Amino acid sequence: MSRLRKIDRDILSGRAIDGDEEIPDHPMDSEEQEELIQKFEVNNSLLNKRCANVLSLTYLLFSGFCVMLAGKAQGRETGLFVLIAQSIICSMILARYELMHSYTIFRRYSIHINNSRIQKVNVILIVLIEWIGFEAHKSWRMFMFRQIPLIFFLITKILKKWSNEMEKELNQLRKMKYKYKNA
Repeated sequence: MSRLRKIDRDILSGRAIDGDEEIPDHPMDSEEQEELIQKFEVNNSLLNKRCANVLSLTYLLFSGFCVMLAGKAQGRETGLFVLIAQSIICSMILARYELMHSYTIFRRYSIHINNSRIQKVNVILIVLIEWIGFEAHKSWRMFMFRQIPLIFFLITKILKKWSNEMEKELNQLRKMKYKYKNA
């Protein structure tokens, strides 16, 4: 109970530690505003890279698992697992594209990936997976396993929406800059 009183006292006295320490309470001039916006952009790009790396690792692990299962399976299951692995790889490429937009090759050249074609191929693969899986497998476990590429595709779409919203927020911050001069 005494710990809660101490926290309440810190909050009321204004000594509480929060995430807004770098944002001053006084009006900022244009240069300070620009520096703050640049800090937000850097933090956003670092977060995007971290998310892209974690998602890429997850996608690669699942696609590798599907390839291993395809090697052990027989008949239609082999094709189904290969299609699942391909769809997961397409989702990984889309996720990395949405978060990073360009890739550096040999630290000199940068290439851009066409998003729409990869997205169309991924949708076709997901439809094929559902079609073949619906015909071949009646078990609940295989039904849930077939949904993994669809879930990864939806995660990629949500990530794209989140990334676009962050960019819009940063653009709005730039538009809201005001002129302030110290007296």
